[in-house]
Amino acid sequence: EGSMEFLTPTVILVILLLVITVGLWLQFALLRTRLSGRLGRLEERLGEAEQVLDLQLKRMSEVKDQNDILIEGTNATKIIMEALHRDVNRLADGVRGEVGMSKAIELARAGAAKEGIADETGISIAEAEAIVTFHGKKRG
Repeated sequence: EGSMEFLTPTVILVILLLVITVGLWLQFALLRTRLSGRLGRLEERLGEAEQVLDLQLKRMSEVKDQNDILIEGTNATKIIMEALHRDVNRLADGVRGEVGMSKAIELARAGAAKEGIADETGISIAEAEAIVTFHGKKRG
């Protein structure tokens, strides 16, 4: 009977509260350990993601530098092409002029007048007159 007096409803309630408190504390400790592990893994992944981002930024910077070099090269090529185009046009004009002069001389030798030579070849009247004077049929 002496031991029965010890297990009063109040003592049983206190023991139950202690057991529940210890159980909850153990659950919180276990949850904290799990969350701490997950947090550690997340921090690792975040660090890896930062490294990948740094690498990508470096690569993007390299690509930008190469792109700038390509743009400079393209601009230089464009300038060279424009200069070549001007040179080809000058050469073509020169060849057309020579062909026109040759034709004008032929026409003058055939007896054509300076106006006809100028119209047909596109040279000036003064040029046609000089060609007729030097290469035209001698009247005599």
